[in-house]
Amino acid sequence: MSGSSLELTISATMTLRSILALSFTAEQIHKKYGIDPAPALARNGINPDQIDANAVISQADELAVLSDLYIDLRHDPLAAIKLGSTFGLSAYGAFAMMLMACSTVYDGIQLGVKYQELSYLFSRLDFELEGETASLVLHPYHVPEELHRFIIDRDVAGTFQFLNMMQALLGQTSKPEKICIPYPEPFEAQYYRDSFGCPVEFGTEVARFVIPKELLNKPLPSANPTAQALHQQQCDELLKQRRQPENNNLCSRVEKYLNMFRDCYPSITECAETFSTSERSFRRQLKEEGTTFQQLLDNVRSAKACHLLENTEDSVEKIAGKLGYTEAAAFIRAFKKWHEKTPAQYRKTL
Repeated sequence: MSGSSLELTISATMTLRSILALSFTAEQIHKKYGIDPAPALARNGINPDQIDANAVISQADELAVLSDLYIDLRHDPLAAIKLGSTFGLSAYGAFAMMLMACSTVYDGIQLGVKYQELSYLFSRLDFELEGETASLVLHPYHVPEELHRFIIDRDVAGTFQFLNMMQALLGQTSKPEKICIPYPEPFEAQYYRDSFGCPVEFGTEVARFVIPKELLNKPLPSANPTAQALHQQQCDELLKQRRQPENNNLCSRVEKYLNMFRDCYPSITECAETFSTSERSFRRQLKEEGTTFQQLLDNVRSAKACHLLENTEDSVEKIAGKLGYTEAAAFIRAFKKWHEKTPAQYRKTL
């Protein structure tokens, strides 16, 4: 390791992920809160009895399940912190084995950033080294507002737990010098400081773990170049499998993701970032599947508009607001384009 400034960032790609973390989260929810996760899983097409170590899930599908599960956890604002802190190394499979076989902590962090698609984050992971400061940085993806804190807490607690487990291999017990969390300080802030055992700053732009720089050069006692190369090959194969065209029907995954939002929808840039790809690649793959982001967004809004017109007495203005339109006139124009009639005319045909 040399130089005074370094930033490692993953190249943009688009993959599925293992279902193990979701399965583990569901089990912990049942264990800690007595809530049966089966109905939420079933509503999203997942049979708990058919989950195995090789099963994969899209980020959009996983978010949809977490959104369903969160409904029963809203009474506990600390639920995600408690759940994230129970993640074990076994949930990471070959990814964790590869990191543990690295020569030093620094080498492990480099590979962790490079292969972060095999983690369970809903954030983009960077590593920054500037002067005497070393930081792991999480850039949260765009998720529905009601899930924002829950997802950030899950990622922060899971990352903290992972760092603790890696330190245990070194016989270390040091804590981060500081943790930053990107939402306003909550009433339960002291719980975070007590749980993490270090200063916690809220209201930052990104989540950040400031770690002791001297930790980076520590040799890993489980270092094994042969094993590391083998596990890295396994990780490469996993990524290759998950990038196969038959596993990447982006159109349906994006549509399911957009369906989770109300009032305010993500932009194409935010959506591309959530799916771990560049906007250019995102547009290209949708085009290859015969659609565009705007068409998918229109499909979602159109279906929701029809549902609201058919099943509620909401005014056209109120429905427009629920679909993210700032003006009813814009919604009326869009609806007429979709259905060749205005919302009022559509309602009269019911």
